[in-house]
Amino acid sequence: MNTSGINTLTTAGSSTMTHAEALQALSQLEEDNVTSANSVFIMHPTNYSTIAATAVDSGSGRFVIENGQILGRRVIQSTLAKAGRVVLGDYSHCVIGMFGGTDIVVDNMTEARSAKVLITQHQMADVAIRHAVAFCAITLTA
Repeated sequence: MNTSGINTLTTAGSSTMTHAEALQALSQLEEDNVTSANSVFIMHPTNYSTIAATAVDSGSGRFVIENGQILGRRVIQSTLAKAGRVVLGDYSHCVIGMFGGTDIVVDNMTEARSAKVLITQHQMADVAIRHAVAFCAITLTA
């Protein structure tokens, strides 16, 4: 979310995203020459339930989220996602680099009274975005 150059979209209100706004978010990726075919929506479960209850139009009986997808793109719910924000992106443009070795520390002294051995593991990693325009941060306004 702190990467400069990612696309942004602010919805019209009601803490939801309409069908037209989802199309607009996907078109932002396409306008930047990033295919939206592999893109994924990630959102907080409370936002999922609100968006899933939003009708595409009056009378069709269809909703913005159907079968866990928005416009054929997968939707992932996570409590690690910030409520009020949806992230759309092609995550093949997200790079995770691991460097150094994996450190394993065995501590048989700290919990010796309880006959416990503490084992901790450390791994150094970093995350980078290869193409910022492959992502769109959608803010759901109340």
